[in-house]
Amino acid sequence: MDAMTENTIRQEQVESFGQLMAGFSHDMKNHLGIIRESNGLMSDIIEMSGLGEDETSVERLKKAISTIERRVVIAANMLHHLSGFAHRPDTPYSSFQINDLITEECTFLERFSRLKQINLSLELGEGLPAVYNDPSLLQHVFYRVYVLCLEQLNTGHSLVINTGQDEKNVTITFRLFGTLQVNLEKLSDKNLLAAIKKLEGTLETSAITKDHADITLTIACSSVHFASSEI
Repeated sequence: MDAMTENTIRQEQVESFGQLMAGFSHDMKNHLGIIRESNGLMSDIIEMSGLGEDETSVERLKKAISTIERRVVIAANMLHHLSGFAHRPDTPYSSFQINDLITEECTFLERFSRLKQINLSLELGEGLPAVYNDPSLLQHVFYRVYVLCLEQLNTGHSLVINTGQDEKNVTITFRLFGTLQVNLEKLSDKNLLAAIKKLEGTLETSAITKDHADITLTIACSSVHFASSEI
């Protein structure tokens, strides 16, 4: 099998996976809609029933209903982002807002930092220009750098993800705070560098001290590709 055929198959695999996730998220949103309606019906029944005389039972039921409602809202928001994430490969090159892409992905990445007890926060710049590039590939690169950052941090440390603009480029800076033992060899991984090169981007480190380091991914705002150039 030649390299072009193998790459085509891999791309089709990603597209198939995206379609499966999109279908799953749509179905789950329908299920959550039914749960939410049923939850509202339970609340109405409680208000109209004779449970009003048992204040303890009423309060416990209302608390349970409130918890269900809150979890439904959280799950619906995650599925909304999952649907967007799944559809990213549909258009290999498109115009998008970098903040939307990062917010979408961090919905899922937050769990990894929480499990390691790393404090994750976003500082998203305002008024950033749109980027024309491969959003799915950029999310892949973002994930690889994010995982690398978590490997450098320990419990109680912090990771701040900042977006900004540098002339005609947008920047994504991963700021690591804590007692660091910085090992950034994986930043030189050939597959990661190849992916960044395809995005026409750069990856640099700066401000490295014993308790702070910056890793900055820079992407051109107007990186335009045509399908014919990829054939």
